[in-house]
Amino acid sequence: MEQIRVLGYKYIIGIVTVVASLVLTACGGKGDRLQGDIPYKLERTRGDSIALAARFSGNFEYFLAVTDSLAKAGELSPIRADGYRGVAYFQLGQTDKCVEVLRRVVAIDNPPAEDFWEYIHAGTNLVIMLTTNRDYDNAMRTALRLIDKLKDVDSPRRAIEMQTLYLCLGDTQMMLERLDDARKSYDEAYQWVLRTPNDSTCRPIAASIETLENISFSLLNHHLDEAGVWVDRMDSLVTLYEKEPKVIEKEVKTLRALVFLHRARFLQMRGQSKEAAYNYAQYAQSDYGQGLEGRINGCDYLMAANRYGEAADIYTNLDQFIKEWGYDYDLETIRQNLLPKFRANYLSGRQDSALRVAMQIAEVYDTALVRQKRSESAELATIYDTQGKERKILEQRAENRLVTAISIAVTVLALLILAFAVYIFHQWRNTKKKNRIFVDQINEVLEYKKKYRELKQKTQAQQTQAQQTHPQPLPVMEGSGSLSISDMTELTDEQLFLCLRDLIENEKLFLKPDFGRQTLIEHTGLSKERIGAAFAQGSDSVSLPAYVRELRLDYAVRLMNDQPDIAVEVVSQSSGFTNADTFTRNFRAKYGMTPTTYKQTLNSDK
Repeated sequence: MEQIRVLGYKYIIGIVTVVASLVLTACGGKGDRLQGDIPYKLERTRGDSIALAARFSGNFEYFLAVTDSLAKAGELSPIRADGYRGVAYFQLGQTDKCVEVLRRVVAIDNPPAEDFWEYIHAGTNLVIMLTTNRDYDNAMRTALRLIDKLKDVDSPRRAIEMQTLYLCLGDTQMMLERLDDARKSYDEAYQWVLRTPNDSTCRPIAASIETLENISFSLLNHHLDEAGVWVDRMDSLVTLYEKEPKVIEKEVKTLRALVFLHRARFLQMRGQSKEAAYNYAQYAQSDYGQGLEGRINGCDYLMAANRYGEAADIYTNLDQFIKEWGYDYDLETIRQNLLPKFRANYLSGRQDSALRVAMQIAEVYDTALVRQKRSESAELATIYDTQGKERKILEQRAENRLVTAISIAVTVLALLILAFAVYIFHQWRNTKKKNRIFVDQINEVLEYKKKYRELKQKTQAQQTQAQQTHPQPLPVMEGSGSLSISDMTELTDEQLFLCLRDLIENEKLFLKPDFGRQTLIEHTGLSKERIGAAFAQGSDSVSLPAYVRELRLDYAVRLMNDQPDIAVEVVSQSSGFTNADTFTRNFRAKYGMTPTTYKQTLNSDK
């Protein structure tokens, strides 16, 4: 739930900021200048006018092509062109390219004075994108760099940019568990909110309310008592907004509804259940609270108030909501959305629904893990590519300075060594943190598989009881050492697969290194073709070796959790693998780390 709320909010903030920038650019004239020839406001050029006309056509492929043509003709500076490209890529859903062009802008150390505000605005958008993508370290560094550049500038635009930068800075610090630093950043954001002048469009006050709303939401998610103060501040600013003559009615109603929701969550957190229920009722009656997004967001309160049945009803629309927003089921989405959905159904006694959600979690987990690995690899490739281009530029400059070539080479080498050492240290720290997350997620999946088996056994027990009450002819399985089936013609492939699955798991046949199809033939008397058909047709086309490998890996993880000091070779033998190399290769392919790394990470906090 938290990820949908945060990403949705950041998405809206991104759009609002981009549109505000374009509107101000379109309206900007040759106004007064500040110290250092920095323009008082955004200045429009002939190239800007042409680009904005293409942007407001709504065809962002066309907008991108026009921007490239104008940049090539010299009608747009590199900073303005990349700023427009960032808008186009963002609207086209190409967030990686959006981040890339915005990084290119921020990499400029001394932007021209006439492009200063375009430079700052592009940097602010980059901070928002990095925070949304959970790249907290880079988001923090970029925000601090932009804040430093704005410290001596006096302009109405400064306040709105500063409150957004301090908001994102606080968000990153909060996610990195630097709570005291986050509080200071949020307080700085509030000071800039108070210093933000409103205008006839009411956009500045609306953006300030969204800043306070995001801070309230972040503090509530961390169960911090000061969240109530921020909800009150948001409430006060919404009240002022409601009195403005040119308010956007839908927007102000949405902001008022969010005040009710956040106050309900805070009061519930403080144990004031009656007052919390009243505020939630006001929220639920609002237009926003009755919409799909509003109902999904309200589940945070329902879960906290133990109203699991109501939350479970709303969560039936979760897949539709995620599809409409264009999200993928990555690891964070699973943790923040599918797991609460499972808990809501499980705690409300809806065992069948909980079982289906548990099966969905098991289905999307591997895909989400692979997607995250690919994303990290793509990000590293981009970093390495950028570093390579920078080195070429440095080499070309060095060739033109023969007199100082030796000193520059020594200096650059020292810096590269230092940067590489810092990079290695950060990579080691980040890898350690990610391994901890992976271990927790692996154990969460195993726990839900365990609950799935418990639910399955309970369901089977109920079916058995029903069959005893209303007896029907069923296949008879006899014996414990071997299995014979009385009438195979009456079993479908799916029924036969379930029988074979129970046999393999209950008898722990998968722990035998030589287990295979022949073992099942010996236990059941079935033909090789019949067993193959059961696994191919009755189990969503999973193969017998893949199924056995999954059971062995799950058993190995449980064994390492139960016996932290056990050797990897012993785990391999006990889990049914023929050798430790095969075990390690299969473990790394599934979980993204070796068994040794898993054990070290698991034991690091003990």
